[in-house]
Amino acid sequence: MRIVIVVFLVAVFSVAAFSEVIKEGSFQATSDGMNVTLRWIVESEANVARYEIEKRSNTDGEFQPIVSLEPRGQSVYEFVDYSAMMKVTSLYQYRIKVVFSNGANPLYVGPVSVTHSVSGVRKTWGSIKALFR
Repeated sequence: MRIVIVVFLVAVFSVAAFSEVIKEGSFQATSDGMNVTLRWIVESEANVARYEIEKRSNTDGEFQPIVSLEPRGQSVYEFVDYSAMMKVTSLYQYRIKVVFSNGANPLYVGPVSVTHSVSGVRKTWGSIKALFR
């Protein structure tokens, strides 16, 4: 019985410690009509190996990884999804997979949804700019 209680307490404290990596409610996605910007606030990066940003179109289907970010010791992170510019109108969902260096199970934050509309002119101009990058 004591072993079960100890294992339970260790699991509860581990989840509580890891859940404070990203401040609750701080993960947001906004569209400026060209790109989608993700922002989040970090409370503690203890044992964080990396943040993996995952995305899916609409609200069904599997999330696909789009970028992996190393912890930089910042309190506010921002990532701009330039690939969103290529769609005229779409609903995207994003989530963050927090991977730990100590082998603990990853923590998922989100998903957050954003409606993204790009005008045809911006889409064409964005395609031309992408050719010269």
